[in-house]
Amino acid sequence: MLEIEVDVFSGMPNPTIQLSDREEQQLVDRVLAAPEQVSRVFDTTDDLGLGYRGIIIHQVKPDSGPWARARTSGDQPVAGAAARPGSLPMECRVGARGPATDSAEALLLEILDTKDVALRDEARELVNEGVQALPAARDTEQPPEGDFETEEQSEPEIAPLGATWWACNSPYYSANASYFNQPAYVSQNNCYCFGSNHLANVRYALPGRRGGRPATAITCGGVIDGLRADGWIDSCQSNTLTIAMVIWPGQDYHFYRVVTAGSDWWWGHKPGGTPARYTDNSGRALKQPFSPANCDRGPYTYFCGYFYQNNLTAYVA
Repeated sequence: MLEIEVDVFSGMPNPTIQLSDREEQQLVDRVLAAPEQVSRVFDTTDDLGLGYRGIIIHQVKPDSGPWARARTSGDQPVAGAAARPGSLPMECRVGARGPATDSAEALLLEILDTKDVALRDEARELVNEGVQALPAARDTEQPPEGDFETEEQSEPEIAPLGATWWACNSPYYSANASYFNQPAYVSQNNCYCFGSNHLANVRYALPGRRGGRPATAITCGGVIDGLRADGWIDSCQSNTLTIAMVIWPGQDYHFYRVVTAGSDWWWGHKPGGTPARYTDNSGRALKQPFSPANCDRGPYTYFCGYFYQNNLTAYVA
């Protein structure tokens, strides 16, 4: 049995459907006709960010359907195949390698249009525009990975408009994208896990769930209520973790975390179950000055503010 996941959200669950045997056979035919269009679900050569990142194919149940049969009888190499050379993989991604005539992604998008899928009009329009491959990083510099401690912070030369995080006494920073990007963790932790510095292995960690009041509305106010239940405060105090929250109105939420101290003040984020990064959707380095005006956030157009917690790790669920 195949499950098809439209990889479009960062925090909330992605829409999924299951294919009929006929649809599954059509998919197998297109994949085997052009195996180069298939990539591993988490391939470092696929530069994916916020927004539509292609379609993930999961074999979620052992059966004798077309995909399962092709897994053991295929004679063409397919990216991500794990059973043996020539077999189809248990899971893979299509769409990240660019559009193609009669592609597997095009077929799945056609099938999606016939299904009752939890995908609102704005998100569906974004999906129909195709995967937006990120440009090469404009600044190849990266923050040094590791933990950073400082007893006292000073005001940066250019304070971000409307920000107070730079003036907080924040003695702990951790530029640890590589830790979250390990194969065992990358697909199992979302943007809220990274923002909270918690390897919770909860693919769809939700603000407020651990605190007993999970967010119920994808609005700034609705998600902030969940943050407060989890122990985040919305005013600058002595703290250790600092995050920024943005909203794709009515669709999804996303978080950034400050990962180094001044003078650069690097930030990082993790788009859903894909690798964490220190660049925005335009390939720009996320460092001082960090503000909505100079950070390409894709469809996450509402900036909801900065939030703080007095723990090295803010536990989530």
